[in-house]
Amino acid sequence: MSTKQSTGPSKAERLTSLIYALATKSRKFNADLIGEYLVPDGSADTREKALDRLKDDIRNDFGLQLIKETIDGVPFYSIDTTDWFLPPVTFSPSEAGVVALAASLWKDTKLQSLGLNAAARVTGHGDTESNVAPLAGSLVPRLSMDEPNFRDCALAVFNRKAVKFVYVSSQGTKTERIVDVWGIGQRYGNWYFTGHDHTRKDSRVFRLSRVQGNFGTYRHTGASSTYHPRPENFQMNQVLLDFDLKHPGYVATIMLHRDEAIPLRAQSLNGNNTSSELQIGYSDPHSFAAELAGYGPAVQVLAPTDLAEQVHRILSDAKAAQIAQETLDDYPQVKFRPNRATGRGTTTTQVMRNIDMIQYVVAQGVVKIQELAERYSMSVSKIREELAMIMMCGVPNGQHDELINVNDGDLESDTVTISNAALLAEPQKLAPLEAVAILGGLNALASIPEFEHQEILNSALEKVNSAVARFEGWNGALGFALSKARENDIPRQLVTAAKQHNVVRIDYYSASSRTHQLRDVEPVRMIEDGSIQYLRAWCRKREDMLTFRVDRILSAQILDELYVPSAKHEDQQDVQIRYEASSDDLEVVLYVDTEILPIVEAFHPTSWSTGKIGRGYLATVRFSDHQVAAPLVARHSGKLAVVSPDATREQVVRWLDDAIRMYED
Repeated sequence: MSTKQSTGPSKAERLTSLIYALATKSRKFNADLIGEYLVPDGSADTREKALDRLKDDIRNDFGLQLIKETIDGVPFYSIDTTDWFLPPVTFSPSEAGVVALAASLWKDTKLQSLGLNAAARVTGHGDTESNVAPLAGSLVPRLSMDEPNFRDCALAVFNRKAVKFVYVSSQGTKTERIVDVWGIGQRYGNWYFTGHDHTRKDSRVFRLSRVQGNFGTYRHTGASSTYHPRPENFQMNQVLLDFDLKHPGYVATIMLHRDEAIPLRAQSLNGNNTSSELQIGYSDPHSFAAELAGYGPAVQVLAPTDLAEQVHRILSDAKAAQIAQETLDDYPQVKFRPNRATGRGTTTTQVMRNIDMIQYVVAQGVVKIQELAERYSMSVSKIREELAMIMMCGVPNGQHDELINVNDGDLESDTVTISNAALLAEPQKLAPLEAVAILGGLNALASIPEFEHQEILNSALEKVNSAVARFEGWNGALGFALSKARENDIPRQLVTAAKQHNVVRIDYYSASSRTHQLRDVEPVRMIEDGSIQYLRAWCRKREDMLTFRVDRILSAQILDELYVPSAKHEDQQDVQIRYEASSDDLEVVLYVDTEILPIVEAFHPTSWSTGKIGRGYLATVRFSDHQVAAPLVARHSGKLAVVSPDATREQVVRWLDDAIRMYED
């Protein structure tokens, strides 16, 4: 038999069984019985803490509540299922396609997979891939939940909770805050949250990346400390819009010293002429300072003084971290593997997958085990292991007929059937993170100016809102301010050209050749990935579908010529912005802090350290030359450094020295 044997129920099995038993209410479970099942060998205190965690898990991860009923002085628990199951809503194929598109916008593969499975459950359309691409439109956002505190912040919104945290302002000042969290949203690639700030006795907007450490739970006690509920008709989108209106931005004066900074001409307020002195508008000093630091000695900030000081500080911290970084010889015990070890995932993820598997199999009647392996991106042997676990789930310590029946116990079969799981087999409303995946994506699409399928989107959004468990106003609590197209003429021109099928002549700067040249292109769509936009277009010179970074397009001229869409313009929706490396390129080992893993993963490392090194990992990447590493080290000051080779380490330090010297002379 291919399944593993164990000495007792796994954590996932215990949680699945308790959800099943507490929801069916076929037996009464008091605190002692639940604690004993969760922690068989634990003390009374340990079991009480396990019950508290169970309450949090059920509320946070499944959108359900553990309710207490006292009988003869003894408290018994059950799960309130009155608002658990999906209402009878029917989605058209186009609406289902938009919902699947929304879930697929996330770069985080776990959240995307969770969202796509939830989308299939909610809409009843399991195969929407063929309908997704035509609905993508001329501008596609790619969303990320890279922030370490994203999940806790989203759950605080969902549960209407207060959080306590240390916040670092853009000037570096640290203060402790207590905030009743109302909403969370993404603004130009950065996550923000808002709520009532008890420290300032008013509503405030915070940038999530400036939260130092982790959120702490805060419980209001007494009349002097009360929770301030989210205002009626609250909309996070409006909060982000008001934030821009209240913070109209700043203007920096910079001097270009080298050609590597030519892309900054595209942002210049005084035109992209040949002048070396440019004025550039910006709204977030922290992000803009990091961007300018990435150009190193190629650009110098002349004004304002505080921006120049911030760039200087970022560069100095980057140099200090690089000098302090050990070499590869200092890691003699470290071994490497092709892929980064991500572990087995959380217990909750496995339970949600198990419940989804039960629902899918019951709905289909009979499913091939290979189909399950493909659906959940797992090997057949892993699927058999999970089916073996599901087979042992049911009423804790119950009889044989109170367990979930998988294939009548035959786990070697190539097909799968599941029975005796009626309650878990009923399609359920969206849990909190499923709601983030789907409603977040739908709201991002709704934020696109003149989205081509707005009517279908509105209809799908209305229906999905009825499928969210135990939360009124969840949709309004998620917000997105995408669209650099509203701020800059070039993106708006490119979106218009893509819609109207215009040919566009662009002056494009190539980072690899460090030159710029005119290209005639046929725009297909724009992709907004965080703070960076990309153009997918047919290049007439290269006769191929290429990806162009919009911030490297110095000018765009819409020609008096239309192109006829054809097979060569077909473009998959889920475009991966891949870094293309050659086997002849320089091999560099980097130290990467856990917080910025997605940054380096975009370079598709050839190997990773088998385990964590301090707060991060070692990753082997291929760069075209030494100069590629230096801007990365600068932009992510202190969170990324070169381990080897020595020549690259030396090049990075010299590059940083040249940049720092401009602000010290």
